[in-house]
Amino acid sequence: MRTTTTSRSVWLFFLLVFLLSLPTYVLRLAAPYSLLMVFNPFIAASILTYREAGSGGVRLLWKRTFDYKRIQRKIWYIPLLLLIPAVTILQYGLMRLMGVVPIPRLQFPFLMMPVYLLAFFILAIGEEVGWSGYALDPLQDRWGALPAGIILGVVWALWHLVPYSLVNPLLWVAAQCVATVMVRILMVWLYNNTGGSVFGMILFHAMVNMGSVPDYGFRYDPVLVAPTLTVMAAVVIFMRGPGTLARYRYA
Repeated sequence: MRTTTTSRSVWLFFLLVFLLSLPTYVLRLAAPYSLLMVFNPFIAASILTYREAGSGGVRLLWKRTFDYKRIQRKIWYIPLLLLIPAVTILQYGLMRLMGVVPIPRLQFPFLMMPVYLLAFFILAIGEEVGWSGYALDPLQDRWGALPAGIILGVVWALWHLVPYSLVNPLLWVAAQCVATVMVRILMVWLYNNTGGSVFGMILFHAMVNMGSVPDYGFRYDPVLVAPTLTVMAAVVIFMRGPGTLARYRYA
């Protein structure tokens, strides 16, 4: 069951996240320097939770970082861990079919993979305690699952827009924004089917970065990834329904 969310100021949270990120925007910091803003959702959520529920509320919010016990059906670890790697492999296959050159053999930095995963997990804590732990439940309570995913996804994409646009062409940026919204819709689906586990969202977010940041012998391309994620999101919406993304339509 989700916690009570009636006192949460979601729009104030969004505003505070963007205000905290202003130095990054003004200084035009691109990756990796834009990583300075990844803990701003965590900071904003903590500030507002303290204002609304005191230090006890903040402790409860932080404890959700490791609320893995909410994931009662362990089968959900399969999409949490493997959905994004599957998308990455599909991108590679599409690049091969399209004859994009040069496409070398897949490369896996095995020794670095645990280091990447740990780093991305820590960075994902900075975002998901805010996006999923603070903002998602009240958005769903007000609008339902799919609209909440779209709203949160659009805000998430806009928050990344400046770092995206500093080092990438317009088509890449547009496709990445679409991919960002689709990923968030999929995250709401997973969240609602894992008992509202913020830990699950942190783990999935870490896998998103695992699929797009390390060098596997080819460059991540959202122009190919975004359509794949859109199809996946459409299937989830059709099968699970937009209201909750959790009730199997044909059960």
